[in-house]
Amino acid sequence: DMTSAVLSPDPTRCPDCRAVLTQGTTCGACGLVLTGAPAARLWQVDTELLRLDATRHQLLVERAALLAALRTGNPAMHHAGSLPAAVPTSPIQARPAEWTPKRIQNTLLGLGGLLLAIAALVFAAVTYDQLGAGGRAAVLVALTLAAGAAAPNVRGRGLTATAETLGAVTLVLAALDAYGLRKLGLAAGTDPLSYAAVSAAVLAGCSGAYARLVPLRTVRCAAVVLAQLPVLLLLARYDASAGTAGLVLAGIAAVDVGVLAGRRGRGWLAGAMGNDVRLTLVACGGAASAAGVLVSLVAAGQPGPGRAATALLAHAVVLAAAALLVQDSGARALLAGAPVPLLAVAAFALARTELPQVQQPLVLASAGLLAAQAAAQLPRSWRAGPLAGSLLVTGAAVLTVAEQIVTGLILPLTWLADPWSLPAAAGAREAVGPGMSWEGTLVTTVVLAAAAVAVGTAGLALHRLRAAALPAAMLTVGTIVLLPLGLALTYPAALALLLVLAALLAGAGAAWLSQHPDAQHPDAQLVLADAGTAVALLAAAWSTADREASLVVLPLTALGVAALSVARGLPAAAAGTAVGVAGGLGTAALASTGAAQELAADQVGGLVLVAVAALLALAAAPGLDPSRRLGAEAAAGVAGVSAALLAVGDAGWLSWVLAGTGLLGAATALRPDRRSVAAVGGLLLSASSWVRLADAGVTAPEPYVLPLAAVALILGHLRRRAVPGTRSWAAYAPGLTIALLPSLLASFDDAGLTRPLLLGLAALGVLLVGAGFRLQAPLTIGAAVLAVDALQLLAPYAAALPRWLSLGAAGMLLVAVGATYEQRRRDVSRLRESYDALA
Repeated sequence: DMTSAVLSPDPTRCPDCRAVLTQGTTCGACGLVLTGAPAARLWQVDTELLRLDATRHQLLVERAALLAALRTGNPAMHHAGSLPAAVPTSPIQARPAEWTPKRIQNTLLGLGGLLLAIAALVFAAVTYDQLGAGGRAAVLVALTLAAGAAAPNVRGRGLTATAETLGAVTLVLAALDAYGLRKLGLAAGTDPLSYAAVSAAVLAGCSGAYARLVPLRTVRCAAVVLAQLPVLLLLARYDASAGTAGLVLAGIAAVDVGVLAGRRGRGWLAGAMGNDVRLTLVACGGAASAAGVLVSLVAAGQPGPGRAATALLAHAVVLAAAALLVQDSGARALLAGAPVPLLAVAAFALARTELPQVQQPLVLASAGLLAAQAAAQLPRSWRAGPLAGSLLVTGAAVLTVAEQIVTGLILPLTWLADPWSLPAAAGAREAVGPGMSWEGTLVTTVVLAAAAVAVGTAGLALHRLRAAALPAAMLTVGTIVLLPLGLALTYPAALALLLVLAALLAGAGAAWLSQHPDAQHPDAQLVLADAGTAVALLAAAWSTADREASLVVLPLTALGVAALSVARGLPAAAAGTAVGVAGGLGTAALASTGAAQELAADQVGGLVLVAVAALLALAAAPGLDPSRRLGAEAAAGVAGVSAALLAVGDAGWLSWVLAGTGLLGAATALRPDRRSVAAVGGLLLSASSWVRLADAGVTAPEPYVLPLAAVALILGHLRRRAVPGTRSWAAYAPGLTIALLPSLLASFDDAGLTRPLLLGLAALGVLLVGAGFRLQAPLTIGAAVLAVDALQLLAPYAAALPRWLSLGAAGMLLVAVGATYEQRRRDVSRLRESYDALA
């Protein structure tokens, strides 16, 4: 029942200190033995005490109810088994304490122990002259023995926390004893650091022996920490080098790991009793390893890195051994992965003095690749850490050659700004950019290739090939692009090699897609195809450095990408992109051919219209899927813009180019799904006429805008007929705005009256048409233009009127409006309703 459940002692906690119990026969916090007849009797006593406490609590609740009944003057209200409604029948919930009794106890004891330690220090300092060194030492030794002797007695009475405090005080007093003996002349010929080291060793031994007699956690942990200090003090005493310090710290960490490994499951470290010592060993070993790695890394960059490399190797072994003792997967991955960078740095430090600087990145790349291959052979649960370490090392190798990688990939694109200017017989490294050469070597490509293999190996080993596909592909493409530069080929040979590699990659991807057209995740196939396309595009851009090279490479790359775009199984987005890229390359090839025939830039722009027409014809071909059609149209748009930019230097050719693209746009608008292109075609045709008029010296805006406005109005009227629900704003507002607004703006600078008067008549006609056909857009636009035009005509005369006249007119208007305010409100409401009805 509920009462028994509440009153039963908690079997998961110690009956003395209430600490959580682990697997074992003793409490890990206070050392209480939990087996035998006394333990069973203790359980019975605790159960009975809890029941008594519950009975007392119930009686107190009943007493409170009785008092409440007596205060209300109704003694009959209480009878057996009933309580007043104001008194709860369940136990009263007490306000939760902010601190537990155990925490308060530990705080008080810790503060007391701290005060005792401070008192001892003050005693040693203040009584220096009164007692002398011998007297002080005798008093401190006596206090030490007293505190040490009192701790087991206090612990035997069940006051564990008090015993821990006395143990900590004993340790502090023992350290002061060592200082006092030094002042008495003990080991006077020894330097202070050596004496401190010996004292720490003696204290560690005494603490360990004392902890065996009196199992106090504070003393056990202090013994572990003190055992580490002598070596560190001796390192400082002999001013050891960074390499030596790293090696010694590796030894300390190895001892800690060895103790952890050798004491697992037996002895005084077993079970809950050894949790504090194990944690202390882990903390000391981790601190020693971290400090040792840091000083070893510093020493690795100094002359004579042999000892530092040995220290790094030792730390790698210690971390690998520690990984075998860890159960948590995250900590195990971290410990298992850390040795890889340490070994790589050690190898790099040793090779740095033997290899030239240009070959040093190979050491890191090789170490990372070998580590990845070795990690792939481990059990799957152990692979993550070493693979992460190998990728870190290969990433560092790539960073060492990052400048050469960036220049090799970016500089070939700069030929687009300065085409056909490559000097004759230039090598690939000298042709990397206009007036620039490549500073890398074959080592750069080898490092990239090793990184690509390492990433692919990690993806395969961790069964995450899809996640590794993109970075591996990028590294592979970089390797391929830089391979001609690394091999120091001639410029034609470099372009030929890039084209061959691009064809192989794209062909492999296309063939794979054709054989598996129904694959749900064609990532690897697409990566191959995209890599081939990227290499082809870079080759095309690089070919613009030389005229003959561009005339050969541009058509070949256009044909290759076009062939890729028709591969079976290619996703829709990839197919459309391939068509667009092929169209762009074909347009570039056509423009290069025209330029090679000594055509001027404007004439080349006219020639590019052939590519625009071909691409739009391809887009209109029956049976072409939407993605490929969209790619062809996008390429046609880019080609059209390029043609106009090329012809901008000659008004005649620009007019013809604009007219040609406008006609092609109008022809495209004949397709039912491309009706909206008609507006673009009309704009281009209008722009063609504008260019012609501007070339003829015509500056008035009307010849430019009126044809376009007429086309827009006709199209709007046809739209309203086809879709009766179309509003007048959508149908007529663009055409009316184009027709009236430029003339209105031009009339501001027109000194004559012809344009303002004609504009006013046109605006009046538009307003009347809108009112006659009840169309909101013509009425509003015509009224606005007419009002602005009228104000403009009246402006010169308004400036000549006296100022009082304008003020008087405004005052009369306000009086008139105020006098008939209500009527005016009705008129305004009626006018607004009439205007809204026009919609």
